[in-house]
Amino acid sequence: MQNSAHYFNSIIRSSKCYPIDSIIAVLHICRGSIQFLEAISSFTRVAGVIPKQSSKIFGSLKNVSENYHVLDYARSEIISKQEIFLGEISSLTRNQKFAIIDIGGYFAAVYPTLVNRFGDKLIGVVEDTENGHQKYQNILKIRPPFSHYPPIISAARSALKEPEDLLVGQAIVFSAEAILRSQGLILVGRQAGVIGFGKIGRAIACALVNRGARVNILESNPIRTASALSMGFQVNSKKDLLETSQILFCATGSRSLNIDDIDHLRNEVYIFCATSADDELSECLMNRITNHSQIVAAHLRSITVDGKLIYLCNDGNPVNFIHGGVVGSFIQLVQGEIIFALGRLHDAPKNSISSLAEKDKKTIASKWMQHYQSR
Repeated sequence: MQNSAHYFNSIIRSSKCYPIDSIIAVLHICRGSIQFLEAISSFTRVAGVIPKQSSKIFGSLKNVSENYHVLDYARSEIISKQEIFLGEISSLTRNQKFAIIDIGGYFAAVYPTLVNRFGDKLIGVVEDTENGHQKYQNILKIRPPFSHYPPIISAARSALKEPEDLLVGQAIVFSAEAILRSQGLILVGRQAGVIGFGKIGRAIACALVNRGARVNILESNPIRTASALSMGFQVNSKKDLLETSQILFCATGSRSLNIDDIDHLRNEVYIFCATSADDELSECLMNRITNHSQIVAAHLRSITVDGKLIYLCNDGNPVNFIHGGVVGSFIQLVQGEIIFALGRLHDAPKNSISSLAEKDKKTIASKWMQHYQSR
């Protein structure tokens, strides 16, 4: 990746960030993480970094921990060890004003507690993913009357994120094909099922077609279903999709597979996930797989149920991180938006989720084009 310091500096100068004493950041530990953290450190203190569990085993966590305080909590541990976790946050933020960069709604379940504990010291949250966006949306729906929650700015539905989502879908298929080839299989001619036709699910489906797979779609949203049909994909019921798919891609972030679905899965199916296992697979299903499966190859485990063999890749976590989750410099469009959003938290509406203004997004895209496309 080209040196990104000049690009990030131009973003920071344009964003006119209000002073923030410190940041707690949830991050994927992958190529470009250090450069992004260095950019944030140039205008505020990075008090702590929470590595996403799905990427940290493949990324260079050591490089991050050498320069930043790492809070190594899984999302479930943030809830189960809430008091210890919040105590660390309190210590790291030094009773000063801080903001949170979140990926996947890590803080959503404890957001009301954060608000009660830190009050106006918590400036707000910048969320990166659709999955996290929906989690915060659900929290806001049950907000107690007369309470005031700090602003949440989401980049999940931004046009600046579309290139990343497209490339993530392609990367997922690339990694899935690499695993299949290690087992003597190829994508050409295979029956593939994609659960979820959002931006990443659509990118997965298109990449599969380009590699010669036959693709069926399952989507609960009728608008997206119509979109899938308009692109020539066949749309199935869940039962039909599971019974016919030789390879299955789960891309909803909303428990797309549960324990009852095992009965309908095709024998020797390979399952790949686009989001974290705890988001994509039900707890009962994960417990059964964890307790009754065996590792059969690198990043691949199998479970036999009623004589049926099922393969789960990367323990149900995003398969693209096996090969670094690389999306090139396009990730910096979203990172630029996150930096801009941090500067807008002071003026963003409370008790709601908002997004950056269109003019800000155009500024970010222009800076990115000047840096990466003018060479």
